[in-house]
Parts: sequence; structure tokens; C-alpha cells
Amino acid sequence: MLPGWTKQMWWKYLSIVLLVYVLIGGLTVPLGPGLVSINPIAFTPGAENNFTIEAVNTHFQTGKNVQVFLKSAGKYLCVENAKATSETSLRFMLPMAQLANADKVDNTFDVIVNDDADGTIALRDALVMNGLVPDSLQANECVVAVANNLHTGFAFPYREILYESIRNTFYHVPMWFSMLLVLIVSLVYSIKYLSSNNKLYDIIAAESVNVSLLCGALGIVTGMMWANYTWGSPWPNDPKLNGAAVGVLIYLAYIILRGAIQDEVKRARISAVYNIFAIVIYVLFIFIIPRITDSLHPGNGGNPAFSKYDLDSHLRLFFYPAVIGWVLLFMWLVSIRVRIRFLEEIKLDNE
Repeated sequence: MLPGWTKQMWWKYLSIVLLVYVLIGGLTVPLGPGLVSINPIAFTPGAENNFTIEAVNTHFQTGKNVQVFLKSAGKYLCVENAKATSETSLRFMLPMAQLANADKVDNTFDVIVNDDADGTIALRDALVMNGLVPDSLQANECVVAVANNLHTGFAFPYREILYESIRNTFYHVPMWFSMLLVLIVSLVYSIKYLSSNNKLYDIIAAESVNVSLLCGALGIVTGMMWANYTWGSPWPNDPKLNGAAVGVLIYLAYIILRGAIQDEVKRARISAVYNIFAIVIYVLFIFIIPRITDSLHPGNGGNPAFSKYDLDSHLRLFFYPAVIGWVLLFMWLVSIRVRIRFLEEIKLDNE
């Protein structure tokens, strides 16, 4: 008899509903406001400097209480003469009697803009101060006071480097969640086979690995596309990417091992033992090594975790359903493959 979870249908339909919801929402929800550039990017202390800020999805003209701040070394400078020239453009002049942390050469400043409609948006390390500050100039610091710190519309976060590719969060990341969970199913049934010698458990373990390799392949392809867009190369020398490749190769070796052993019982037992050790190595290369080495991926190599600065409440409304939907879809594929194999085994037994 097949396990009950391979026969249940409601969760399979749920996966379709969730993925349709993610697909539609993920493509139609716009990005939130963000700063694109500032020109010029350098200034000279002691001289008047005029700047133009360019942004996207902002409301500088129709919004209220538009404010501009510069930030360096934890100190703020308030710009009092900022003027909106369009909904997405601001101009301001900095007399440069206003300088914070003025005792170093080539200070970098974050540019921060706030208004009631767009909340607070920033461009990190956007301005560079050239040269030393004359002794006659004093820092004119201020205490930041804003009426609204959050964007009032429904949008995905605008993030430098990521931009529109942040939508890949709904596809790339769930592939690896799905692969891990399907492999856990394979591990459980490998252990159950070793304790019972039930042929069905070996079938479920093997088919789970087959589907997990599909997850891994899709995860690598979507990851390469994302890496090429954000890091300039489809395969930078990153331990997370290399670990993902090793993890897929480990389970490709599992498939090859099964094909190389003719005896049915021996194949099942050796495969089950291999599967137990394989997932340990998989977790090592995917989760542990990237965390203790330098890695471009968020949450690894000392980088802050993705959820701390990118996964806002709006993104979560689609990210969590995406994870659940993809996991259920791949489990559905496992159940289909198991039923096909089960019918094939029944046919062989009847011949």
C-alpha cells in the first residue's frame, strides 16, 4: 500500500493556488521608492556645491515635508534648501560650512531623503569629500526628525544592486528549501527501508532524490541568472555556489550508484546507507562552510542575513507562500513518480 500522503489531493491543489498567487503578485506589485544617483558624487569643502538627486517611484513634488540629510560616522547634516524639480528629482546646495566628522580625508557620506509619502530612502556612500576641511569651517550637525519613516504604498523594497531582480526571491530561494525538504523525505524513507526492508520505502527514497535534483538544477539556473545580474558573473568564485554544485553532484553520484548495482536488495541497502551520509555532506557544503568563509550571499561569510534588511513585510506576503507552494509542488512530483514506479512494480510482479 502507498503512504497516505501520496494519495491526498488537497495539498496538491493548494500548491497551484499558492504559486499562481505568487506569480501574479510577484509580477504586478511595483518596487518602492529609491534613490538612483546623485550628481556630482564628490565635493570640495569651503566651496558652494550644487547637487541633483535622481530617484524612482518617489513623490517629491506631491509629497509633504521633503527633507534631505547627509550622514557620516553616525552624525547627520540637515540640508535646508532642497527643492523638488519633479516627482523623482531633487536639487540642493551645500555651502560646506556644514560638515560632520571633518577631521579625515575623503570622508564618505550617505544621502538620505524623507517625505510623508515615500518614508525614508537612502543612497549609501553616495558622496565623497575631497581634501581636508579648513579650520575655519565648523560641523553643523542636526538631530533628524521625520513625520513618517515608512513608505505608505504597497510595494516591494527597492534595493541597490538587486532592483527588479529581488523578485527572484520567490523562485531561487524556495528551490533550495524544496531540495532540502525533499532530501529529508528521502533520508527518512532510507532509514525506514533499513529497518524494514520494505521495497516501497526504497522507491520513495530514490524518487525523492530524483525530484530533489530537479530542485537543485532549477536553483542553480535561477542563481546563475541572479548572480550575473547582481555580481556581473554567472558563476563568481563563491563558496555557496560551489557548495550547491557539490551538493547536486553528491546526489547525482547516488543515481549513478543505484544504476551500477544489479542486485535489487543490495542496491537498496547500499543506496540507503549512502543517502544517510550524503545529506550530512550536503548540509556541510550548503549551510556550514559558506557561513565560516567569505561569501557574497546574505547570511554567510559575515554578511547580514537577508531577512534583516531586505525581506520586508510586503515581500514576506509572497515569499512564504512561494516556499510552501514550491515545496508542495515538488512533493506532488514525488508522489506522482512513486505511484508510477509502484504500478510498474505491480505489473512486473504479475508477469
